[in-house]
Amino acid sequence: MASDADKILDYSSLPPVPVLDDVAESSLGTESKIIDVPILNKLLKIYTEQVRRKDGDSTLDILFLHGQRFSSKNWLEIKSLQHTANWGYRAVAVDLPGYGKSPNTLEPEHDGEFLKSLISVLGLGRPVIVSPSMSGGFSLAYLFDNPSSSTDRAVAYVPVAPVLTSKFVSHFRTSQIPTLIVVGTKDVAIGQKSTADLKNLPNSFYAPIGGASHSCYLENPDAWHRLLYHFLKHLKY
Repeated sequence: MASDADKILDYSSLPPVPVLDDVAESSLGTESKIIDVPILNKLLKIYTEQVRRKDGDSTLDILFLHGQRFSSKNWLEIKSLQHTANWGYRAVAVDLPGYGKSPNTLEPEHDGEFLKSLISVLGLGRPVIVSPSMSGGFSLAYLFDNPSSSTDRAVAYVPVAPVLTSKFVSHFRTSQIPTLIVVGTKDVAIGQKSTADLKNLPNSFYAPIGGASHSCYLENPDAWHRLLYHFLKHLKY
């Protein structure tokens, strides 16, 4: 069993990610569209952004969710979609129900069911789920209502100070899903509590971003991309 020290990722010790220059970006294809996601006998209009290489198949699907004050556009602005596509993955970001360009709202008790339907409509299979803050209500319900089978629904999980971890903490120890716990060291509210809960996941790695607060991936995109690249590169799927 790995020691606690072995399970900490220090972004400053990781090599830079592959260069995303104009040539690299010109090799990527982007698509923005609204899809229909069926749930509760109705269709929700959900806005999506997708980036992938124009030539060649993607090796893995990465699904980016977002926090309460944000949307899919933030992942484009810091180029997380472009970076992950450049690494050979299919990158998808969505505006969750009632946010950004997705007009329809949804009661929270259906969040997990919605995410299951969304993943099916997008044809993602078993994605890596990136889930900051508010989106924890969706990702945690989807993955950990039945924790022993969470790896049947996703290859890996990348929570960034998600909400509602205390609701599922008793489920975590029975899940083997590879997890990268990213948190800003100045996030003393949600970040500290969610990190303590998420460390109960047996196959988790702790990745603090020094000097950053709740939206650490926006404050230090370089650290964020290094951590994500290193984690994805070592996944087995």
